[in-house]
Amino acid sequence: MNGKKIEFLTHFIVESDAIERIHADPELVRSQLKEGYQKGHVGALLLLEKTAQRRRSLGQELICQVQGLITAEQHMKPGGQKLSPEWIGAYRLIDVSIGGRMAPSPSLVPALTHSWIEDIAAWQKKHSSYTPAANLMEIAVFHYRYEHVHPFADGNGRSGRALVYYLMRYCGINPFAFTSGDRFETYYRCFNDPKEMQKYFKLKFRGTFSAQAHC
Repeated sequence: MNGKKIEFLTHFIVESDAIERIHADPELVRSQLKEGYQKGHVGALLLLEKTAQRRRSLGQELICQVQGLITAEQHMKPGGQKLSPEWIGAYRLIDVSIGGRMAPSPSLVPALTHSWIEDIAAWQKKHSSYTPAANLMEIAVFHYRYEHVHPFADGNGRSGRALVYYLMRYCGINPFAFTSGDRFETYYRCFNDPKEMQKYFKLKFRGTFSAQAHC
């Protein structure tokens, strides 16, 4: 992994944590990336990077694994809460809210997430026939839908943003980093409207496309 990619992923992870008021040490994240650390938030991003490189699709097991990696060690960072084991790597069995609205009932999570996975698989089969801009808009809606379902008791934002990274890498779009400075001004407002999420992605992306992103 080259230095440019390490710096981007360090920024991506630190900022994604910061959105949730969790404070990751950039030096530690950078060191873990260099070492190919297979646990924690770093392990989740490296797993998704490998999955995208190998052109593999998402599945329930992988999504749960990503959430599990991100949340299992979060209590080792300032601001991170230690979770009960049943909340790590498994769909939620409790009600949760996002932005003041209740997420779908836990009983609906498996079916809604399965539908989301199937729609992504269908898009992946034909994404090469779309323009990069069109693919970006598809990914924005996928992100909106994932956060709307909120499939886990915790770690939905961080796992959702990590999955956006995977989707962008899969279709050759140069990934951007979600930043904590956007939290209330723009990003959180997008959770109520997929069109607003698309506008946010356009704003963050700044119109730059590259099939060789951070390679």
